[in-house]
Amino acid sequence: MAKVAIVGCDNYDTGKVFDAVKRAVDLSGGMEAFVERGTKVLIKPNLISERPPEDAVDTHPEVVRAVIRLVKAAGGIPLVGDSPGGYGANIEKILEISGIGAAAREEGVEVVRFTAARFVDGIPFTRYIFDCASIISVPKLKTHGVTTLTAAIKNMYGTVAGLYKAECHSRAPKEEDFAKVIAKVYSIAKPDLTILDGIVAMEGDGPSAGVPRQMGVVMAGSDGVAIDTCAALLIGVAPLDILVTKESAALGLGEADPARIEITGDGMERFVAEDFKLPQTTIALRLLPHSVARSVAGLIKFKPYIDDKICARCNLCKSTCPVSAITITPGACRIDYKKCIKCLCCQEVCPYKAISIKRNILTKLVWG
Repeated sequence: MAKVAIVGCDNYDTGKVFDAVKRAVDLSGGMEAFVERGTKVLIKPNLISERPPEDAVDTHPEVVRAVIRLVKAAGGIPLVGDSPGGYGANIEKILEISGIGAAAREEGVEVVRFTAARFVDGIPFTRYIFDCASIISVPKLKTHGVTTLTAAIKNMYGTVAGLYKAECHSRAPKEEDFAKVIAKVYSIAKPDLTILDGIVAMEGDGPSAGVPRQMGVVMAGSDGVAIDTCAALLIGVAPLDILVTKESAALGLGEADPARIEITGDGMERFVAEDFKLPQTTIALRLLPHSVARSVAGLIKFKPYIDDKICARCNLCKSTCPVSAITITPGACRIDYKKCIKCLCCQEVCPYKAISIKRNILTKLVWG
């Protein structure tokens, strides 16, 4: 039987967040159960784009601050680190604009860069997941254009160092193949504790082009699969419809059966979101019966589109694209759709919401 603590918190007031995070962690056994005194603890938030906290793109700095303080109180030595979209090219800007850089400085905590790597099964992982005695994952509750949901399991994909993430997208362009990659990464970089920031989540075309959605919830537990199962139920999706969750459960990495998950704290019912908006890339197929969806899936088309008028020519999308399908010039921004694998990495890293999703006629008819 897995256990997930679910605690209400309606805003990011420093004191309120600390109390909610502490209560959720205490319900999970207390920080002392996950942190050995005098040892290093990697706190891994979700950092993907140069966006302020109110945009709900990155883990909120006050949640990270609360985790830092709890780790210190338990006698641990906290380090904060992630490998964001853009493969580290804009890490300094992301840290500052997200507010996490300032929170770390104010708490006297080192921010580490995921540069040096150790290979496991051919995958380069940041050395910090091996050098630290404990790992605490602090994801943001968001939608995702490829995986539908990004939360506990997918957050650990950020422990992969360098350009290998782009390689994974090019090798596994289909959702089912990519889910296997995410599950494998999670199996190697499995955190000791996960604390989910769902106070303000993201709905729509996440993980960075969606819109904030008040959810008022913090989750905690040692089983990330169980946390993602609960998160799926909160946004109205069957847990095993999330292929990352399904694959991870199949590998024995956690519990995806709601009947085998003990909910502690404030319960789940009050936090279930009505009419939660899923990404355009997934909702069309989910509106159809499975038998119909399978037969028309190949006809329902989405593609990323760059708006020349919004684009700031920062070239992050170009450097991030795993198949080099993007051309950025002063006069035009173009995507070569013959190369494009629809991984939506370009949309994910764009700080300006210059990249949107275009739909074909059939998709519009299904979508509405």
